[in-house]
Amino acid sequence: MKLFVFETCPFCLRVRIFAGLKGLKPTIATLTPGELPAEIAGRVERFSVPILLDGDELIQGSAEIVGQLDTYGKALLSDVQTSRDYEAWHARIKAPLNVLCYPRMPALAPAELASDSAHEWFVREIPRRIGMSLVKAFCRTEASVAQVSEHLPEAYEFLADPLRYDTIATLADLQSLTMVAELQFPDAIGATFKTLMRRARISPFTAIDHCGRPVQEIIR
Repeated sequence: MKLFVFETCPFCLRVRIFAGLKGLKPTIATLTPGELPAEIAGRVERFSVPILLDGDELIQGSAEIVGQLDTYGKALLSDVQTSRDYEAWHARIKAPLNVLCYPRMPALAPAELASDSAHEWFVREIPRRIGMSLVKAFCRTEASVAQVSEHLPEAYEFLADPLRYDTIATLADLQSLTMVAELQFPDAIGATFKTLMRRARISPFTAIDHCGRPVQEIIR
């Protein structure tokens, strides 16, 4: 079983988190934007991650892959759809989350941005995606942190038992936010997040400050 991902992709994080909670250990292969390895080239209609190669079966899409993984052993989820409540919450934090996280990604040196061409693509494309330059996005850190922080307490309902696909999606959002040095999780959110991510065997990202510098000691 092989999982093709971008390290910083939230949809890839959903699959990796679920695989960890499920106790599965697929081989993780990080892709470069626009480049497919020979073993899956020609089998993919469009380049999008995550991609799961499970024996001879190739599956794309985080929900579809999670559904496949949940067929191994006892099922953990009743379905692989996010609820309207989660989608409404996510819509409230999506724009400031993107403004906070995208500029910090190059400082993490993820494998998907290792090549010059990938880095050039990122610098060219991401400002269009977030509607501002990366420099301006860094300058908006304080305001964006305030916007996200206002809605973070609402995430607790998605983290509470029982485990749902909303839980997986929320954990992925919170994992993305661990790269923001200026952001602190509410106590209840932070405690539950740490517990579930330890079970999933996924460490937080290195925290990056508004100057693009790694910060070593962050207590969430």
